[in-house]
Amino acid sequence: MSNLLSTIRSNVKYWWLYLINGLLFLIAGFVVFSNPFSSYVLLSIFFAVTLFVSGIFEISFAVSNRQHMYGWGWSLAGGIVDFVVGLLLMIYPSVSMAVIPIFLGFWFLFRGISTIVFSIQLSMEKIPNWGWMLVGGIILIMLAIFILDNPALGVATLLAVLATSFWMMGVLSIIFAFRLRHVKKEFNKLV
Repeated sequence: MSNLLSTIRSNVKYWWLYLINGLLFLIAGFVVFSNPFSSYVLLSIFFAVTLFVSGIFEISFAVSNRQHMYGWGWSLAGGIVDFVVGLLLMIYPSVSMAVIPIFLGFWFLFRGISTIVFSIQLSMEKIPNWGWMLVGGIILIMLAIFILDNPALGVATLLAVLATSFWMMGVLSIIFAFRLRHVKKEFNKLV
């Protein structure tokens, strides 16, 4: 059995971490969309806390799967990036408000690349619907390029793009969580 499948079989009990991660991103998207201008300060703090907590969950997932998961380092690196950037944004909220478009651009770029790498791993294992992860990664990279190319475009545009991106990350994380849950049920039937 391939390394990825044995990892999934051994560690699918942590599928709910991706569900919580996805719900956090959906909540973040709704907060941004419902208060576009008056909540820019709140957005900075909420974004920092969301990244910080998301990083903790992803680090937990990666560390708990390190002995069985091929490419677990990507998940760990993503969690560390989320954790560190979230911590920095919580410590310096005024600075983060000025440079948040650049942080977001690079964060979306990194997340897009890691999502594409993960979708390629899923395709090599013949996991169905891996293409959705690939599409999500490509869209995240496109959003990153848009943000990095136009950082002074305006807070309103950034907030709209940010809310949409959070929703996409949330939906993709939730879809992945339920896929893992389904795999868990299938493996439990076999055992």
